[in-house]
Amino acid sequence: MRKRAFACLGILLAVTTACSGSSGTDKPEQRPAVASSASDFNGDGYSDLVVTDSGATVQGVHDAGQVVVVYGSEKGPATARSQVVDQNGLGLGKAGQGGRFGAHSLSADLDSDGYADLVATAGRNTLFVVRGGERGLSGAGAARLTGTFPVAGDFNGDGYADLVSTDTETDIGTLALGPFTRAGKAERTVRLDLAPEGEPFTSGDHIATPSAAGDVTGDGRDDLVVTWSMYGDGNHTPRATVLYRGAADGRLTKGPRLKDAQGKDLYGQEPVTADIDKDGYADIVMGLACEMLGDPVPPKGGSRIEVSYGGLKGQSSRLEPVRITEQAALPGSPRFTYCTFGHAVSAGDTNGDGYADVAFSGRAGTDAMGRPTVILLLGSAKGLTTQGARLFSRLTPGIRGSDGIEADFGNETALMDTDRDHAAELAIGSAGAAGGSDPIVWVLPGSPSGVSALDTVTFEQDALGIALTAGRGYYGFGR
Repeated sequence: MRKRAFACLGILLAVTTACSGSSGTDKPEQRPAVASSASDFNGDGYSDLVVTDSGATVQGVHDAGQVVVVYGSEKGPATARSQVVDQNGLGLGKAGQGGRFGAHSLSADLDSDGYADLVATAGRNTLFVVRGGERGLSGAGAARLTGTFPVAGDFNGDGYADLVSTDTETDIGTLALGPFTRAGKAERTVRLDLAPEGEPFTSGDHIATPSAAGDVTGDGRDDLVVTWSMYGDGNHTPRATVLYRGAADGRLTKGPRLKDAQGKDLYGQEPVTADIDKDGYADIVMGLACEMLGDPVPPKGGSRIEVSYGGLKGQSSRLEPVRITEQAALPGSPRFTYCTFGHAVSAGDTNGDGYADVAFSGRAGTDAMGRPTVILLLGSAKGLTTQGARLFSRLTPGIRGSDGIEADFGNETALMDTDRDHAAELAIGSAGAAGGSDPIVWVLPGSPSGVSALDTVTFEQDALGIALTAGRGYYGFGR
């Protein structure tokens, strides 16, 4: 298994500022921001929330998987405007047991018609493209592609969305350059050799995984973040992060192998990109709560969040990479349990100040019961800081639901602006028991003063139309 099998929750974040390169300084020339929403499936100007349940039983088929879209509005995501999507509704073959449709989901306007499209994985090597339109997502005209681990971005800077994916058995990637036809055919494709090299990859089983995209070098083209991992005892553990630079001809060039402040390989799980210090360069954020080579153990130095700040050469000359560990000074002085701090990283601007903030799961709380906790750290001109940090748990006023650790509050997080007020909401996912009465998603609104739990909106399984499955499901967000 190349990645965790349970559902992943993610949010699709729009990049609204493009940058072009400059010479001689570590500062890009700013170009006018263009308002856009990468996850606006119905074109109403509001980002839409994607909730995934890749373990859902669909028409009697176990672990077939499904995706729920909750459409945004001036009041944020509205359950009255939700839509369930599964493979059976696409007219491209029936869902199979263990297909886990939507285990990895993202959105991008692939055909450049002004409506975001949903890209969802299924099985070992299949991607489905579900088209957006005035009425939202529609199975009509859906396309079936080959690949896994999809990442969307504009890698050649021509204004069209492109799609990177890999083959399940090799480290060869494909960059499909947009615009795509309605049938899912790219304008052209470019072969990418992403194979790991150097220590510790000279022997043993290893793998390269496209992980994120963002304009890290400030040249107006997205760069591809690739995770190199080693295999051991049934799991792949990250061991290096490499940046592949965007290029006008689409032939990405391998850039730096990212290093931490001590000059050692910087790596983590499921990186995301955002501009934390508002300098015009996308920064790379990742968490490493636990390592899986042999028995699961906390990484050397403790569970952590890593940040690599962007710059002309791929890493900033102004800000050193930063590591925030479970020993960080946080409100309430929480103590984190085994392999907890640093799960489910997401990024977005929660207070509208232009600096991206970072949310992640601590899966441990500030009380003796060890209640799961979500941590929010703020961006600043000096980078990510613990000053003004916020912790949210089942004990936080405004957040309701079962308060036991078994509920897995904070299984996933996402930050996105669904009400178009320029302040991202914090979405928190959890496990949900069969029955549909307990919340599985909490959405905490952002504002100029930051995230508040007092006006939290909660979603239950039955309200979202999610197929109830025996036992406990894990609900995530699309990217």
